[in-house]
Amino acid sequence: MAQRLGVVLAGGAGRRMGRSKGDLVVDGRPLAERAARALAPVCASVLISVAPGAVNPAPSWTAVEDAPPAGRGPLAGLQAAFLSTGNADLVVLACDYPAASTELLRAVLAQAPEDADLVFPTDPRGRDHPLVGLWRRAALDEIEASLDSHIHKVRALLAGLRVHRVHPAALPGFDLSAELRNMNAPEAV
Repeated sequence: MAQRLGVVLAGGAGRRMGRSKGDLVVDGRPLAERAARALAPVCASVLISVAPGAVNPAPSWTAVEDAPPAGRGPLAGLQAAFLSTGNADLVVLACDYPAASTELLRAVLAQAPEDADLVFPTDPRGRDHPLVGLWRRAALDEIEASLDSHIHKVRALLAGLRVHRVHPAALPGFDLSAELRNMNAPEAV
């Protein structure tokens, strides 16, 4: 099994939020810090993915900058993290999932088949949450091909990966509606 490193995706501009989400404070902590703390118990170390030239919203953790140009979305953050971490697989948590817990990450990782490139939970409404889960190094080629083709949507590359979805029935005891609630607008704070 490859080493697993945590990556907090905090490089987005937060257009719908009206500001960057990583430094947005919820319950006394910046969102990026909350995500890093959730990842730390299940990873060898944690990186904070930031936009080119951006300030690290969780300065007690090491930042990795996306390659320019800015605005290429989470795939640019994943690429930068893969390129800076040797042979490690990535346990990813976007900073705008403030309620995602270490326990949920552990439960998802425990159900990761060895042959899957990407493992993530789905919520009770059947929506995928690929930015909460395991990205194996084998996904890097597909990420780079998407970026080279100017395709920046995570969902667009799922068809080219061996994906394992962890459905709610496999995650009893978790309030997935709460843990997988994504903050996208100011009223969500």
